[in-house]
Amino acid sequence: MSGPVGTAVGVVLAAGYSSRMGDFKALLDVGGQPAAARLIDALRAGGAADVVLVTGHARERLAELIGARGAVEAYNERFADGMFASVKAGLTKALEITGGQASAFLLLPVDCPLAPASAIRALLDAHRKQPARFIVPCYRGKKGHPLLIPAGFLPEILAQEDGNGLKAVTERYEDELLRLETGDEGVVLDMDGPEGYAEICAHCARIQAASAPGAGVPSDPRGAIKSFTGRIFLIRHGETRRHAEGIFLGQTDVPLSDAGRKQAAEAARELLAHGAQAERIYASDLARAAETAKILATALHARRGGALPVVESDARLREMHLGAWDGRFIREIKERFPEEYARRGARPLTWKRGHDGENYYDLRYRAEKWLAEVLPDARELVAVTHAGVIKVIRAAFSDLTPEAAWSQDIPRGAVLRIDVRNGRAE
Repeated sequence: MSGPVGTAVGVVLAAGYSSRMGDFKALLDVGGQPAAARLIDALRAGGAADVVLVTGHARERLAELIGARGAVEAYNERFADGMFASVKAGLTKALEITGGQASAFLLLPVDCPLAPASAIRALLDAHRKQPARFIVPCYRGKKGHPLLIPAGFLPEILAQEDGNGLKAVTERYEDELLRLETGDEGVVLDMDGPEGYAEICAHCARIQAASAPGAGVPSDPRGAIKSFTGRIFLIRHGETRRHAEGIFLGQTDVPLSDAGRKQAAEAARELLAHGAQAERIYASDLARAAETAKILATALHARRGGALPVVESDARLREMHLGAWDGRFIREIKERFPEEYARRGARPLTWKRGHDGENYYDLRYRAEKWLAEVLPDARELVAVTHAGVIKVIRAAFSDLTPEAAWSQDIPRGAVLRIDVRNGRAE
């Protein structure tokens, strides 16, 4: 039984080894505060009645912070077993301290220290209106943190034993999951490793600069996209070497076929016909795109002379990752996972496979991050990439809905020209 709708407890997961980071995440400085302290404060400011901090590795280093912030410790003796053991420990402690009277729990890892109080308030407001649904905050459709868990799901979560953990429960209710758009990138920023931490520190610096006296309007993460004027050429890689039968070709690395190499040479002729300068060619680092880009650069150089175009590889231009299905035969997946395959067909934009898999919104987020980084120094942009990336980049400069963007046909070897003025395709 739970208490009044809207009464919530925050649960922060901080029990891991922080092995990829190389430093203790919970105490890393984030905008002048330790990450764990920042989250505790945000949860309280957002409306959480109590906050539980789940500890494990190096728990003694968090004792002072827990006391100073008035949080409750939940020590996970099994922290080496992975995150789901910490989820269970935190939710169990949250139940204990509230006597079963909370109506919801706000769950998030310490890896996501920029979840703002405004997003937490919005989650609780939505929970009051729809108390029986899981709710997740989003930024441009990409799911972030914290996850709001209605109290009624706790018995099912605590009884879950298979290796898929919390995801095994939330996936059963995916159709009822409420995705709450926040417009705040802080809900999706994650310091899984040093690169993510650097991005979070840069984000904090931008926020602090914008809040200084006389600073004006805060910077828009998509500002470079919205203000770009110039030409963009998006080239899909050529045909790949064939397999015995159809596979899920996401980030599985396969080379070009002979036909694909000819398509790349034809794309070079088309670029020249458009008058493209192409002094620099950006490319996915997957072999089929990287080889296409090299053929383009060589062909352009041979036809016009001058300096050989520079090919710059970037993993953010890779195709969508299909998780454990990536590279597997389509026939095999249909036979072994008929129900999940059907869910994929029913939810083409939001479905993804496993922790490493991506969906449309994940792909759009990383492609737009790349765009925002490279556009300020460009008047002409040439990129060799994959069908999915081309679809989301094209949509960034148009009024296409996600559904319409994803339904586009992008042939192998195709050259798509976009003339942009002030962030809009002409």
